[in-house]
Amino acid sequence: MILSKRVALAIAGVAAAAIVGTAGVAAATAPDPSGSPAPSSPSASAPDNGTGAPGRAAEHRGKLKHRALGRGLHGEFVVKGKDGAYVTLVSVRGEVTAVSATSITFKAEDGFTATYAVNSDTKVRGADVDKIADVKVGDKGGAVGTKSGSTLTARAVLVRK
Repeated sequence: MILSKRVALAIAGVAAAAIVGTAGVAAATAPDPSGSPAPSSPSASAPDNGTGAPGRAAEHRGKLKHRALGRGLHGEFVVKGKDGAYVTLVSVRGEVTAVSATSITFKAEDGFTATYAVNSDTKVRGADVDKIADVKVGDKGGAVGTKSGSTLTARAVLVRK
């Protein structure tokens, strides 16, 4: 299945949004690291101080979401394509453990590994990186790709040197 550049970028955007959403849910439902019990009933929203600015609780929630974004390691989700067909996407963030002209493998911090096929439609981006040959074992980054059966095909690879 060949996807246009616009569709590939849309898939990458949806993948990023899904990762952020998943990480936000995980952060919101995670136990308080201080060990204090969670409230048993919903708390009231931050009071309006008359300026229309959010209260301190809302500011804290915003910071929590940003921290959660950086903690997402890997995920799999289904989106509906423009043609109405369902597409399974798989994302991973971690360290490159293997790379060739036709594939790349990432290992997440928790040990999860994903090997993606790389083809001419795969977008490879990063500092000093614009093709798969520029990626080296040990680089940090991530990938988003489509899943068909047990085969993952990279749509986008982002690398930080």
